[in-house]
Amino acid sequence: MNTYFNEITAAPVNTVDGKIVYKIPAGAFCSNGDLGVVFDNDEKGLVLHVSKCDFWKFEAGTHNDGGIKTVGNIRISNVDLAEYNIKQYFDKGLLECKFGNAEIEFFIAPENVIYFEIKSSDTLAVEIEQPDTCDSKNTVSETDGIKTCVRKFEGENLVRESAVSLCLRNIESGSSYTRFCVSVVTNFDDEKYTEKSIAMAMGCDYDGDKAKTEEKWKNFFSASKVTLEDKEIESFYNSSLYHLAGCMGNKEFPPGLFGNFVTDDFFPWAGDYHMNYNYEAPYYCIFSSNHPELFDGYMAPVNDMKEEAERFAGFFGCKGYAFPVSFGPKALDVYSMKECKEHGVLFLGQKSHAAYACVIPIMHWFATYDKDYARKNYYDFVLNTAAFWEDYLVKKNGRYLIKNDAAHEIPYYRGEKFRYITHKGQIETVNAINSLGLVKLLFKAVYDMAKELGLNSEKYALWEDINKNLSDFPTFIKKGKKCYRYSKRGIRWRDDNTVGLQHIYPASQIGLSSDEKTLKIAKNTYFINDRRLDDNGSNSYLPAGARIGVDPDFVLEGIKMNIKEFALPNRLFRHHGGGIEHLTTVPATVNEMLLQSHEGIIRLFPCWNKNSSAAFENLRADGAFLVSAELKNGQTASLKIKSLMGRSCVVEGSDIKEIKKSDGTAINFSRNGNTVCFETEANEEYKLI
Repeated sequence: MNTYFNEITAAPVNTVDGKIVYKIPAGAFCSNGDLGVVFDNDEKGLVLHVSKCDFWKFEAGTHNDGGIKTVGNIRISNVDLAEYNIKQYFDKGLLECKFGNAEIEFFIAPENVIYFEIKSSDTLAVEIEQPDTCDSKNTVSETDGIKTCVRKFEGENLVRESAVSLCLRNIESGSSYTRFCVSVVTNFDDEKYTEKSIAMAMGCDYDGDKAKTEEKWKNFFSASKVTLEDKEIESFYNSSLYHLAGCMGNKEFPPGLFGNFVTDDFFPWAGDYHMNYNYEAPYYCIFSSNHPELFDGYMAPVNDMKEEAERFAGFFGCKGYAFPVSFGPKALDVYSMKECKEHGVLFLGQKSHAAYACVIPIMHWFATYDKDYARKNYYDFVLNTAAFWEDYLVKKNGRYLIKNDAAHEIPYYRGEKFRYITHKGQIETVNAINSLGLVKLLFKAVYDMAKELGLNSEKYALWEDINKNLSDFPTFIKKGKKCYRYSKRGIRWRDDNTVGLQHIYPASQIGLSSDEKTLKIAKNTYFINDRRLDDNGSNSYLPAGARIGVDPDFVLEGIKMNIKEFALPNRLFRHHGGGIEHLTTVPATVNEMLLQSHEGIIRLFPCWNKNSSAAFENLRADGAFLVSAELKNGQTASLKIKSLMGRSCVVEGSDIKEIKKSDGTAINFSRNGNTVCFETEANEEYKLI
């Protein structure tokens, strides 16, 4: 079975009871990292929605018309949709479409040119349409057979101008086919965006760019590989990585809530960057899947907010950085609301947003130990977020507490109708468990980074003290069992979302190295109620289960449940909470089941039914190691580890008898209980026997 393939056999259903349901669209989806195209239809034929990661309306405000906008549509009229078949080849970046009177080949080249070839005996008209909603200014012109459509947002009420140019060209026509290209360029790509798009259309090369597209995706999927007996899960693993990579290619404009599958101008929450898990969640799986390159755009909007973050920290009498619940690219203000009770800003009672933003660069650090990259891209942000917490933490009786930081959002935006007494418990929260987990991770990481980089030694004593004396996670008795409580004082528990488990994952504070008592409390908490189909939290609930070693069949069943309940024909997932965040669920969970390393020990198949064969190639472990292994007949049949940075390597495996370098030379190693430790050389591969 080709697990890089998907087939759609029916036109997408866009409305139920007259209401639009395709905010997360069901139609075939093709993308290249920046451009995204969603296949749709109406009574006139095919409609291909085009969106791009950097096309936003930069209007400030929480309830205005700002936010990510659709670029436009490619309309192919007179297509007979009575017969409908679209084949998605993720490892080629290619769609093959067959309709009643037409066959269409479709792909998006790396250089932001859309190509399609139509074979039909009928005359099928191809046009570009651009909506005029949200006060956009649209113009159309035609020169030398190239139709150019420009959509622009400008005016005194906007923070900055945004514009996009689409050029449609009939490349060539044969006796049985016609080839088209559509080039897409924004003013963020090139100041002379119209001229650039025309030049791209004029210089297009269908066959050459098709080869480049296939090579791009072939190289992407060759970075790592997972092989499972359950081919449905394996297939969703691969398609999820494709869709994530398909919207993570613009280094200045990483994906917001809905990536680049925007089909109109009115996506929820303006498609912005929500910092209390939504923005971060899509990145959970990229490092373990050995795709650190997908992180390259993550820090752009985060670093663009530094000046504002410093101002926000000052609201609470602290140095360093603090974040509101959300913002847009280029520090777009979608968080100011004068009637908010917290300084007119949407903090929603939470102080943890910047700490949450640090989770992904911290993952990058431990997965790569790339000192130059860290120094250039994120050490300053992590350092200043730690500086906020140095001031904000309260030390009492030798222990550090977190006060007035809610575990869940508080509706401060209600203005005059807001009643303090109603939310007093949340407002005056002490030791919210998710914040404790994030802050523990933050100080562990900043200390490690600083020592590796040789920086800020004056902070070491303080960081050591915080790491040693930060409060324990609060507990309580629920359903007769000791469980983790959402806060020491304040909210005890909620039956929706997975906030009460996020100190386990993604904050990585509990795992298989934890003592039995801690793991027992974690598992009790995990099973208070079954959150495998949580609209907001399945992307952390399922990996958390793998982290603490719950029954692997329970976790795999959760993956199957999510596929059955939420997966759409195009392999996107339709949830209430956000859009692209749920694409991380399958790969993040599977990776944690096959390989763990966050506690400094490489563990093979730590949460896997040993009666089920599995294999993986080049999954990435903390410490900058690429690991390949196979489980067969209940035993680890092979194990190879490539060291990228030459760090010490610790592997769990009491049956390891010998370690050899790639040239066959045996090397020394030490044994401690059921682990072995050996020194490595950079870019050397080791075979463990």
